[in-house]
Amino acid sequence: MTLLHDVVDPVMLAEAVGNGLIRTQRHPRLPFTIYNYTEACQYSGAWTPVTLACRGLIVDAAGRVAARPLRKFFNHTEPQAPALDATAKVTVTDKADGSLGVIYHDGSGYAVATRGSFASDQAIHATDMLRTRYPSFVPPAGLTVLVEIIYPGNRIVVDYRGLDDLVLLGAVEIVTGRSHGPDAVPGWPGPVVETFGYATLAEALAAPPRDGREGLVVHFTDADQRVKIKYPDYVRLHRLVTGLTPRTVWAVLATGGDLDVLLEPLPDEFHAWARGVAAELTAEVDARAAAVEAAFAEIVGGLPDGWGRKEFALAAVRSPHRGELFQRLDGHDYRPGLWQRVRPSADRPAAGGAGE
Repeated sequence: MTLLHDVVDPVMLAEAVGNGLIRTQRHPRLPFTIYNYTEACQYSGAWTPVTLACRGLIVDAAGRVAARPLRKFFNHTEPQAPALDATAKVTVTDKADGSLGVIYHDGSGYAVATRGSFASDQAIHATDMLRTRYPSFVPPAGLTVLVEIIYPGNRIVVDYRGLDDLVLLGAVEIVTGRSHGPDAVPGWPGPVVETFGYATLAEALAAPPRDGREGLVVHFTDADQRVKIKYPDYVRLHRLVTGLTPRTVWAVLATGGDLDVLLEPLPDEFHAWARGVAAELTAEVDARAAAVEAAFAEIVGGLPDGWGRKEFALAAVRSPHRGELFQRLDGHDYRPGLWQRVRPSADRPAAGGAGE
């Protein structure tokens, strides 16, 4: 029996939940809780042993670990990726383009959760498929089995030509956290992720991209560490499919929306790009606001005692910021107008964007 405190430090876990770095969700009917890192954790890069482990970690009411997923892993180019020997022995599999499914026993049978939900559309679809198509499947003792949930209604970018199934990815030892490829689940009755013959990371990086596929997952079997290789075309297509452009980011900021909501379902590659666009736009608005404040102070400082709106207007009409200056005089918020002034053109490229 493995308890939650055997997997993560309980004090650090409580702090991460309290700080909004880890989100918990209760099962709608049963005494289970799932732990998942948040968007705030992703964009702030707050990666610790606790946040890395909470990627669909499922615990019952007694604190027993019911399912232990793969730890969070990164693209080989990201600074969070481990420093690994490019000549070390690896196993390389396809980077499937669906939703991660975590198989657990809910007390009456086996079910599937997604990374952060027991009741997402994907989790419901996968559980129904597991129980109707593969009702006799039993995971190997002590292992959490992981699958990719792929069906037409869950298409991201890759066209799987009508595939509606659970594709075996591998498994994780609940006690130790050691992970394995699909060979650890020999009794899996459904499709299995494709494995390639590349012996090292260097060979995988040298391999030509495959048309219509997301990329590769490279597992350093001795170190039990993984990195992703994302194909540039996939990243570019994903951005097109999601409609993510500088104007999309601007629209969220200009209306006071929550950028986290926009980014939450997107791959990590887009977070840094979108945050960069947001920072650039915000800095531009801040600079314009500072110019308005400086112009306002200069005008007011040059007016005679007892000045009124007429005297202010005579000076303000000569300023390029005259619209904002009158709003400032009247105590109104002029920043919405500044946001309109920095609205990106529809065809503005994503400078330095993911996949570029």
